[in-house]
Amino acid sequence: MSNPRPTEEDVNPQPIPKADVARSDGVHLDERKLRQFFIGSIDQGTTSTRFIIFDGVGEPVAQHQIEFTQLYPQSG
Repeated sequence: MSNPRPTEEDVNPQPIPKADVARSDGVHLDERKLRQFFIGSIDQGTTSTRFIIFDGVGEPVAQHQIEFTQLYPQSG
């Protein structure tokens, strides 16, 4: 059994709308500089793999998910 070819939607990451984050702890950070740094995270699930990119203040910037077929060994 083979996996289907990725579609155009699978290949292009989907942007996530940004939301304003108000800090209530009094810590002053230069958000403009922090937003120039990015962190990537991989989530390997049982039916798909997801990759999310966050900016330096922890806001999701883009995500991409590809589902895959589970292969089970035959009994016996």
